[in-house]
Amino acid sequence: MINKNCKKVSFLFLALVTLFIFGGCSDRKDSVKDAENTPALPTPVETVTPPEETIAPEQKEDENKTEKEIGDLNFTFPTEGIRPYAVMIDNEGTRPLPQGGLYLAQIIYEIIVEGGTTRLMPVFWDKNPAMIGPVRSSRHYFIDYVMEHDAIYVHFGYSPKAMQDIKNYKINNINGVANGGEVFWDLTNDKKNWQDSYTSMEKVKGYVEKVKYRTTTDKSLAFKYSKEDYDLTDGRSAINVNIVYTSSYDCSFKYDESRKLYLRFRKGKPHMERITNEQLTAKNIIIQKVSNYTIKGDDAGRQEVNTVGSGEGYFITNGKCIDIKWSKKSRTEQTKYFDSQGNEIVLNPGQTWIQITPTYGKVTVE
Repeated sequence: MINKNCKKVSFLFLALVTLFIFGGCSDRKDSVKDAENTPALPTPVETVTPPEETIAPEQKEDENKTEKEIGDLNFTFPTEGIRPYAVMIDNEGTRPLPQGGLYLAQIIYEIIVEGGTTRLMPVFWDKNPAMIGPVRSSRHYFIDYVMEHDAIYVHFGYSPKAMQDIKNYKINNINGVANGGEVFWDLTNDKKNWQDSYTSMEKVKGYVEKVKYRTTTDKSLAFKYSKEDYDLTDGRSAINVNIVYTSSYDCSFKYDESRKLYLRFRKGKPHMERITNEQLTAKNIIIQKVSNYTIKGDDAGRQEVNTVGSGEGYFITNGKCIDIKWSKKSRTEQTKYFDSQGNEIVLNPGQTWIQITPTYGKVTVE
C-alpha cells in the first residue's frame, strides 16, 4: 500500500517538474522574441543644470531675447579688397513684384528713370542669393555708383548712353542680351514679358570665372561702418520717412523700435522680398537730393541725373535723422556724405538704402 502511494506521489512530482520546465522554456522563448523587437529603454540619468558660465552664449540670447536678435540678422560687412556685384533691378509698375535677392544686399540704390518710376541697384559682397531679379537694362548714371565700388555690373541690355559708357570706362559687365541663356532664366513662358528675367549669384560667379574678370580691387570701401550699433546723439525724430519721387511713384519707411529697423513700403504697400516672403527693411537710409532732366531728343524720355557736384540730404538710422551734405568730384570718384560738423557719416551695421531723390521731389521726415 505504501509502495503504491509512493509511486503515485513520484509520478505526480515528475509530471509537475516536467510541466514547469517545458512551460517555463516556452514563456522564455516568447519573452526573448519580444525583447528582440522592442527598443531598449534608456537608462535613467539624473538631470543636472549646468553652471551659468557653461551655458552657450547663443542659448542665453535665445532665451532672453538679447540685442543679438535686434537688427539686420542677414547683414555681413563689406569686405575690403573684394569686388562686389551690382545688379539692375526692375521697379516699374507691379508686374515685377515681388523682387528677389534684395534682402541680402549690403547697399541698395534707388534712382529715377524714364516714365516717372525708378530702378534699384543692390550691391552684394560675399552674399549668394539663389534668385536676383527681375534684371533690367542699364542707365548710364547708375554706372557712376558701380564705379564707386569697382563692382562687376549685371544688367539685361542698356540705353545708348549706358552702352557707350560701359565701353569707354571698361566696365566688367554681364549683359543678358548677350549672355541670356547662360546666366539668366525667365519666371514665365510669356515671350512678351520683359519683366521676369532672373539670375543667381552662382550663375553670375560662374560666368565671372569663365571670362576671368578680376575679383579683387585696390579701391577702398565707399562707406565707414560702426562695429557696434549706435544712436545719432544730435538727431531729430525719424519714425516715418516718406519720399515722393514723382506724382506716380513714392516710397516710405516706418521705424520698428523693437527691432531697430525701418520697414520699407512701396507706393503705400509693404515692399516684399520674393525669397523670404517677408517685408524688406533698412538699418540706414541716405537721402541724396540731385537734379535731373529729360535728355533732349531722347524719344523714350530717358533721364540725365547730375551725380557729380554737391548737394544736400539726410542720414537716418535708429529712429533719428540728421542733415548732411554730399560731394562727388567726378563720375569715377566716390560720393562722400558729411554731417553738419564736416565729419564723414558712419553707417550702423545693417542694410543701407541710398535714395537718389530729385530736388523737386518731396521728402517728409517726422
